[in-house]
This record gives sequence, structure tokens and C-alpha cells, in this order.
Amino acid sequence: MVADIAMLWDWQSWWAQRLEWRPSLDLDARERAEAWYAAAYDRHLTVAFAHPEADLGRYPLVVAPALYSMTEAAGAGLRRFAEDGGTLVVSCFSGIVDERDTIHAGPHPGALHDVLGLTVEEFTPLRSGHEVRLDNGMTGTVWSEVLALRGDEQVWSYVDGPAAGLPAVTRHSVGRGSAWYVSTRLTADGLDAVLRAAISPTTLTPRELPRDVEVVERAGPEGRYEFAINHTDDDVVDVGEPAAELLTGDDVVGVLHVPAGEVRVVFRPW
Repeated sequence: MVADIAMLWDWQSWWAQRLEWRPSLDLDARERAEAWYAAAYDRHLTVAFAHPEADLGRYPLVVAPALYSMTEAAGAGLRRFAEDGGTLVVSCFSGIVDERDTIHAGPHPGALHDVLGLTVEEFTPLRSGHEVRLDNGMTGTVWSEVLALRGDEQVWSYVDGPAAGLPAVTRHSVGRGSAWYVSTRLTADGLDAVLRAAISPTTLTPRELPRDVEVVERAGPEGRYEFAINHTDDDVVDVGEPAAELLTGDDVVGVLHVPAGEVRVVFRPW
């Protein structure tokens, strides 16, 4: 599969975050992973899940939706990824403890402190049913943080809540790349706004297609196979390079027609 985004996931971190005595029972790692995945899906971006210590060099964008537990090696690898020109997006309450559930030395977010260019001075979980507003009109729930900038720049700030007037979303230039930090549990429109902004300097070009039209590409020794799946009730078209459609035998010249509820597979040789 040819992926646009690597989404980091570690079952040990998920398990550790679910232990007792965490600041909030409502901040769930799997919920955040599913929310970020849905935001990428809505942008027609193909996601590959990867371990935090994996080689991420082939991806233009890496998202860490929830990594409470991280090794020093993972933190160093993410810094190298950004320095080499990648774009990193990190969600709240990440990089806090190591693989032994021991808090990293130095300020939060320990394993990510350098690459994010900030300090989390205080966790400020929200009461049930409460939310915070950002100055771009977006909202967050469950969680917020008091951030002190250490070289990064504020993108959006809190309008109200425990951290009113302080940064909510930040961006840090690192080498040839950048690292974004989201300090609250953004709703779907907020996640989309962050993805759109983070994608802008990368080589990614999201397709302009209806929401439930899924396009995934796989590469083989002879060429590329593009799978277009139309989950909607309407016929759609996808504009691309000339190719052969394998299921119908039709030649595709610029426009691929995908009827409602059907699948098309396009082959393009190298």
C-alpha cells in the first residue's frame, strides 16, 4: 500500500494510559487514534499504522494521536524525521513516560520536549460536559494544557477555559521540517483544520472527491494499482492519468467513472 500518512500506535502505551491515577479517565488513546484516522479518511489520505520506533523516512506526514508512553529512541527518531524534512503532528498527553511508566527527566512532554519546542507546565482536564473555544472558531473537549513556548510559534490560542489566552495549537520549525502540537481534544472540524494546515508545505495533494469515495494505491513490480471504492449512492468521477481499468477492460483517458456502490481498479505501468 502506498500511504500518505504514518499514524503512530503502540499497544503498550494504550495499556499504560488506561491504568489508574491518570489525570482524566475520559482522554482515551484509541478514541483519539480513531478520530485522527477519520479526519485523514475524510481528506482522502491513505493511512498506514506504524510503531513509534519504525523507520518513517518514506512518509511526508506522521501523526502521533496518543503516545502517553514513549521510549527515548522513539523521541529521537521523531526528531530526526522532522529535521530531515518531515511534518510531525502530535496530540495532547504524549511523550510523558518511558516504557517502564517512569516520567521522563525534565519538563513535559519529556520524550518530545525538544522536537516540539515547548513545555507543558500544567495539565488542565475539563469537567464533564465542558468545552474550550479556540480563536479560529474550533472547540476542544475533555482536556487542555498550559503551554510555555520554547522556540515554537503559536498557531491558535484558547479563548476561554483554564488556559484562556495561551497557545492551544503550536508549530515548531525543526531542521528542514516542522512539528505541530495540539494541546486539547479537538472535535472533527478542528482536526480537519490542523491536517489542512500541516499538509500545506508537504508534497501531499488530497483528492477532491465526495467523503465516502475511497481511493487506495498499491505498488507492485510491474506498476501501480489504484482501487477506487464508491460507498455513496451517486456515480462519481476521478480525474487521473491514462490507464487500463481491470474489472471492465475499459481504457481510462483522463476520467475514471465509478458507479454508485461499485469498485474500479486501475493499472498504470511504471
